[in-house]
Amino acid sequence: MTQAETAAAAASLRRALAEDRIPARLQAGTGTLLEQLEKPVAVTLFGLSGSGKSSVANLLLGSQVIPAGVSLPTLQISGGGTAACSGVLADGSGFSLPGFDTGALAARGAVFAEAQLPLPALNQISILEIAAPDAAALERAVPWAAQRTGIALWCTQGFTAAEQAAWARAPEQMKDGAFLLVTKADELAAQDRLAPALAGIQDAASEHFNGILPLAALEAQAARQPDGTVDRDRLRRSGGQALISAIMHEVKLRRQAALDQAGVLLAKYAPVPAAAPAEKTAAPPPPAALQAEPDAPLAAETPAPDRPAPVAEAPVAAAESAEPQDAALSPDTRQVFDQALDYLSAQGRSMGQALQDGTGSSSSQLIRTALKSVQWLDSHFEEYGGNGGNALAEIRGAVSEAEDLIQLIQVEQDGASLFDATSILLQLKRDMQAQLAA
Repeated sequence: MTQAETAAAAASLRRALAEDRIPARLQAGTGTLLEQLEKPVAVTLFGLSGSGKSSVANLLLGSQVIPAGVSLPTLQISGGGTAACSGVLADGSGFSLPGFDTGALAARGAVFAEAQLPLPALNQISILEIAAPDAAALERAVPWAAQRTGIALWCTQGFTAAEQAAWARAPEQMKDGAFLLVTKADELAAQDRLAPALAGIQDAASEHFNGILPLAALEAQAARQPDGTVDRDRLRRSGGQALISAIMHEVKLRRQAALDQAGVLLAKYAPVPAAAPAEKTAAPPPPAALQAEPDAPLAAETPAPDRPAPVAEAPVAAAESAEPQDAALSPDTRQVFDQALDYLSAQGRSMGQALQDGTGSSSSQLIRTALKSVQWLDSHFEEYGGNGGNALAEIRGAVSEAEDLIQLIQVEQDGASLFDATSILLQLKRDMQAQLAA
């Protein structure tokens, strides 16, 4: 996945919308896809006052944007050609300031402010720092921020009961992309409190976050030298490298998921003759100003997505090594099928229990679970890579088709979407059972 591929997919979607190829029921979802392809991923920093949110923001931005000791309102930071700031006062009136002067902003007594800054990291992410003087304010802020959040970072040293109650108001979709940061980890370690703090937090939070990361944010910032070079060992020891890698991993996965969904839409609704010329005149790569600098804070150590790219057509094994169509499955292939069936059965029970118990799982969340299940199967069969013959080739083709269909269902989100997604999983299960019984 490159920026050129993402730009080309977005341009093709815009053409499809302009030429009325996309059905009306899918146009809102297509607009959301365009935002996911074109806009930086929104990172929201939650936590009580003094939890180290501003230091984390400065680390991610690669610059001392928010000085220590300045009391600012909830602040949205996005990319822009020149520095600018605007906001809303307590009486509802708006204001604007030249540049971005945190002292002048603090003096305004605003309740919300937006800043545009010309920083390379903001080509990849935007930052929303929630100002919460107490637990009650933090609890009110969580649902407000949910619709504005792609990746959530909860900053804490203890994840208290009040913080847990506030985070309980987060929708499951936001929790899917959330990390708990044990900030000021160096201070906790110096007081011999880091290990017990991590143990307590692990018990209270492990099921509600994607990961728990200790971080010494100030130490991580200091790893970036005045000449722009980075002390990689110091960044790693501070926990900064793990955080940056986790965020970039999430950014890549979200971009790839949006690109996959765009591909499914275009394959179905953009006629091939009309789409072919677009390949020849695809948008050129973005100018250098839109690309992260080699040593930009969010360009370091970016791991690959945790699953292979969707397989469009599973290659059939070579004639000399393929099993005959009517041959029994080999023991190894049978084991691979059994593992896949066990996984699908467990996922089905989990989804059914969520519906029965009313545990808060919405249709959209369960459809995402169905998609993740198919993606796991794709990775599972790809990883096997053994002499599965025609049986394995057929099921890999079925899994690939199922992934494309559920990607499309995610965009449609009509009344029958959940039924359709679960039907696809059931059909895959029946296909595998038939292969085992043959």
